[in-house]
Amino acid sequence: MAKPGSRRRVAALTAVVAALAVSAAACTGPPLEVAPAPTATIALSRDVTATTLLPAQQSAERPAAVLVTVPVDGAEPRGEAPTATTASARLGAAAVPHPEGVVLAGDGLGLVSFGAGVPAALDVLTDALGQPVADSGWIDTFSIYGDCPGSRLRVVEWPGVLAMFGDPEDGYQQRDADDEHFMTWRLGTFGPDPYMLRTAEGIGVGATRAEVAEAYAAATFRPATATEALSVLLATRGGRLVGIFDESEVLRSLEAGTACATR
Repeated sequence: MAKPGSRRRVAALTAVVAALAVSAAACTGPPLEVAPAPTATIALSRDVTATTLLPAQQSAERPAAVLVTVPVDGAEPRGEAPTATTASARLGAAAVPHPEGVVLAGDGLGLVSFGAGVPAALDVLTDALGQPVADSGWIDTFSIYGDCPGSRLRVVEWPGVLAMFGDPEDGYQQRDADDEHFMTWRLGTFGPDPYMLRTAEGIGVGATRAEVAEAYAAATFRPATATEALSVLLATRGGRLVGIFDESEVLRSLEAGTACATR
């Protein structure tokens, strides 16, 4: 007769053998199928713009400014008045050097004299200089162009050239005392003059102080101060011109006609 301890050892061995048999049976079943994880993909937009490129890849072209084309029939222009942020973009416009008949003078621009009506003056200047690049429309006389006399002001621009119109009683008006007329021109206010306009004596933006003094023996120079640049007053037929020099004593701007106070 077996002892109780022997019977317990035999029962334990039997349980172990049964567990191993179950485990072996499980291993012989069909292999476990694991579905592969889907491959991750990244969708790239095709709408790649210049702002997504590295600085070295961006275009060097200056963006076109939204400017106003002046109507020469007297109709109100569309758009907003020019601003300093758009002015710099105007210098790339095409211009023909020395347009025939356009002469810087104290009484106008050669082909058109101060006092001419707005539509007539614009017709002449557009024929000579091409289509303007901006038009302020009729605005208040106190503006980015200065504090001008009269009750209203209109400024039409070509590259480097401003033609200013208003209704002041400045001696230029040809009809009524308050008629709107060509009253002022400015050259070089917003940058170089690609037309290379000149006075009858050959002076324009870019001339040196020595060249101005040689061409105009009676030129009056006003020395530079802490707040004002070197300037010159030129007495010419029909009026006078005012020029401003840069630090190298090269003319950077010229103007004639009705003056607008500026800071």
